[in-house]
Amino acid sequence: MFDPQTGQFIEAPAPEHGWQAFADLLEAASPGVDTAIPLTPSQVTSHIAAMLDAGRAEAALDLIRKRQEQRENAGSLGTDVQLMYLHGRALAALGHHAEAIGVWRQMTVDFPELPEPWNALAIEYARQGQLDLAREALLTALVVNPDFAPALENLGHVDTRLAQRAFARARAVRGETGATRRPGTPGGGTPANAAQ
Repeated sequence: MFDPQTGQFIEAPAPEHGWQAFADLLEAASPGVDTAIPLTPSQVTSHIAAMLDAGRAEAALDLIRKRQEQRENAGSLGTDVQLMYLHGRALAALGHHAEAIGVWRQMTVDFPELPEPWNALAIEYARQGQLDLAREALLTALVVNPDFAPALENLGHVDTRLAQRAFARARAVRGETGATRRPGTPGGGTPANAAQ
């Protein structure tokens, strides 16, 4: 090739065959629309659950609200039960206990066959010291699923706290300040059905 400005023949540059050429080719081949495959509802809820498990409740709550808005805008039918449950978890993790109770109460109305919201509701009641309500919720969870291990374990904790409360009340009635006396010991009373 002849360059008239310099009066010399120059060799034409070789076409680019390196990484830049490959990048240019990919850029030219990329579609003009978003072709990403959207996440399934199950993938979204799994991601949110992982965020909650990692202690990222605020970010999880933001994602839950965005997902709820997407569902409303799309006119989705029905309720995403998992998303609703995770909403309650996020609220509880952020200390919004009254709101979490509201979510779980609604779930027990809409989906009484699920033990998880009953168990979660019981945890919130126990946190507030409402042990009788907590026990009722746990018993309902166990009617729904007698083998639901979290409710069985939580029922044990609630019953223990109720027993401690009963012992403390008995000591207060007797005016005791020391160790608890067992039934059948001097001053401890005799159970009505005890053999004599």
